[in-house]
Amino acid sequence: MENSEANKINRILQGDTQLYGEIISAYKNAVFSLCYRMVYQRQEAEDLSQEVFLKAYQNLDKYNQKMKFSTWILSIGRNTCIDYLRKKRGESVPLEEGIKAGEPPISAEDAYLYKEQKREIEQAIQSLPEEYRMLIILYHQQGQSYKEIAEILHMPMSLVKNRLHRGRKMLKEELSTIIKEGSPWTAEAVKNI
Repeated sequence: MENSEANKINRILQGDTQLYGEIISAYKNAVFSLCYRMVYQRQEAEDLSQEVFLKAYQNLDKYNQKMKFSTWILSIGRNTCIDYLRKKRGESVPLEEGIKAGEPPISAEDAYLYKEQKREIEQAIQSLPEEYRMLIILYHQQGQSYKEIAEILHMPMSLVKNRLHRGRKMLKEELSTIIKEGSPWTAEAVKNI
């Protein structure tokens, strides 16, 4: 962990609670993005993000400073969202924006096609089993490394690599009809998988 971040956390633990606002500012986008991609509802994602930061603050004394803070807080985020989704069992859980496919096109027709293809990518990601969907989100959308994902999900790195490979393969198969249409935006998104 970066020395200045370690110092902030130590100062927070010693009673300088106002520094926690800096921690929130540094990680709010990553935590919200993870929550939103898991629950697909903005208000719920905002509530869950607040809950994640509250849990992190309450358990800051349990944080192992040898681990990256981002890994630790995203692990809390993942677990918080999974607990929330278990409570809402039975409802479908769509994802936010699939894989970022670049800027939307200019013309109205192109914008419509872009939106439709983006929706199909989102549905393809949503259709993956949770263990594969989570890996796609963490690796491709959150930019986490294999090691960080292994720590967040509490699984061996070999399993992370294996499931990520399978998840990509499943996603590419699901998206094969879109790729055949030759869309540059979809092709670029799938290429990044």
